[in-house]
Amino acid sequence: LGQMASGLAHELTQPLTAILAQAQAGRRLLGRGDTAALAPILDDTVTQARRASAMLERFRNWSRPQHKPVSAFDMREAVGNVRALLAPQAERQGAQLAFEVPEAPVPVAADPVEMEQVVFNLVRNAIEAAGDASGSGRVVVRLRQDNSQTTLEVADNGPGVPEDLRPRLFTPFTTTRVDGTGLGLALSQRLVERASGEIALVDGGSGATFRVILPRNEDLAEAAQ
Repeated sequence: LGQMASGLAHELTQPLTAILAQAQAGRRLLGRGDTAALAPILDDTVTQARRASAMLERFRNWSRPQHKPVSAFDMREAVGNVRALLAPQAERQGAQLAFEVPEAPVPVAADPVEMEQVVFNLVRNAIEAAGDASGSGRVVVRLRQDNSQTTLEVADNGPGVPEDLRPRLFTPFTTTRVDGTGLGLALSQRLVERASGEIALVDGGSGATFRVILPRNEDLAEAAQ
């Protein structure tokens, strides 16, 4: 129950932060009398509120058996949404974001909201790690797909993961940050496994690279395209 309560607070930060930013933008537009530009702002606010509601529903059903998704969605959408949400944070912390995404659709059989949560957690962690690099931080997000699987990699040039932390990296409440909850990776692992995938820290190289692998369902892929 403690993990679920902390996890709920952790994950709701994403849509609530977006709603706050959109409300502030709407206030500025009203101050300038630019009411015509309010419609997309309000649409985005509604979308994020629905996303928060969907997260609450998923946490309520957290311990119930989950059925495998019967439809596919384009993983590029999750990556694009996270890019828009976290670009301001990356700029504030002096971390450059780079995205390597295919031009063709990347269909995956998974829950769109849950996969966006996974991407958000990994990219936010990478920004926070690279943001300590004195203004020279860099985060690279790579998405690719072959005949058998979809691979997402999030790499940063931060200090990397300490050796003593690696064995319990995906254990709840494990963190090196003073203000961290230690729940992002644990929740991400749970969501990836619900999609029959795997998540791991890649050994070697500087900084840290996390890799998510999702199996490809050919029937769903063809339907999505």
